[in-house]
Amino acid sequence: MTELTRPDLPFKNLTITGFLGVGKSTVARTIANRLGTSMFDIDDEIELRELMSITKIREQYGDSRLRKLEHELSREAALMRRAVIVMPGAALRDGRNYRLMEETSIVICLMCELGEALRRLHLKNEIAYRDPQIRGRMIGRIRRESEVVNDPRILQLDTTHLTVDEQVDLLIDLWAAAGEPGDERFRYGPPPRITPPRRTPVGLTGVYDVRPTHQRG
Repeated sequence: MTELTRPDLPFKNLTITGFLGVGKSTVARTIANRLGTSMFDIDDEIELRELMSITKIREQYGDSRLRKLEHELSREAALMRRAVIVMPGAALRDGRNYRLMEETSIVICLMCELGEALRRLHLKNEIAYRDPQIRGRMIGRIRRESEVVNDPRILQLDTTHLTVDEQVDLLIDLWAAAGEPGDERFRYGPPPRITPPRRTPVGLTGVYDVRPTHQRG
């Protein structure tokens, strides 16, 4: 991959979305450091300005307050250029925020298998993950935010078997190409359904037709 710097990038931002645990912030921070660009993490900005966690805001003031804060910061992010924006999946599902990001950004959704997301959360904060209440909140938030992967408009990258550096290389190439995916690992959602393989019948049902006589062909 050719080494790029901020002036080599398109004028648009790169907006990274996805559910909790997929590694959005880690990947975004690595891209920003490598290219010398700004990074704007909406969740982090909310917690910094409100002086409380996303969970506390939801518990004390409800989802409506959180949606309002997310929209205010989405409008602020839309004024930036050649920056890496990190947006939670639930926030991007708000039509107002989606329109802002679509107009000013190349939008990419990072996703992974649920077990891998939980493993990454465990590695990030093992002590918190051991708390059943905190773990329950994490899983609940993953379920809410994972709906973004079903949006057919959004380009996706399955990161289950990719390292952070591999993800970063792919996303920088995507950004430099103005959002035109040049790798088959990118696709538009929703993810394909997994069809379990057919099993060979075992036992008596595999040898004899056990249906009543009047039902047999």
